[in-house]
Amino acid sequence: KSIQIWNPNTNNVVRGGEEKKARLYHSNLLVLPDATLVSSGGGAPGPEKNHNGQLYFPDYMSADTTRPIINDCPRNVESGNRFTMKVDDVSQIVQVTATKSGASSHSRNCDTRWIDLDFEIINDTTLRVKAEGNTIMIGGLWM
Repeated sequence: KSIQIWNPNTNNVVRGGEEKKARLYHSNLLVLPDATLVSSGGGAPGPEKNHNGQLYFPDYMSADTTRPIINDCPRNVESGNRFTMKVDDVSQIVQVTATKSGASSHSRNCDTRWIDLDFEIINDTTLRVKAEGNTIMIGGLWM
């Protein structure tokens, strides 16, 4: 019942927090726009019928973690284009990523993606970010 977190840089898997309910067959896990995770369903048919869900707050969301505040960013960006993002302070930003919302079926999420985006710092509060082309950032909802 614990979350497993894979680090692609080290290829290690560590255990995260425990879930309140077992998420078995027909379960779902999606990343929300604020970076929390919603874990829901599971077990029907089976030993448990979990017609419920719970939120999971990864360690990167702890009170000790300072995250940049996005003040302005386009709502829609075409694949392959550059766009400008205004934040409160660029000094601690070392990575810009995009994640695609998933589409799951039978406990397999076949559509969630997480990619690093190239970016450059323009000034103390502005980044210029390049979206990947449409063979990488395929159609759908990205955050």
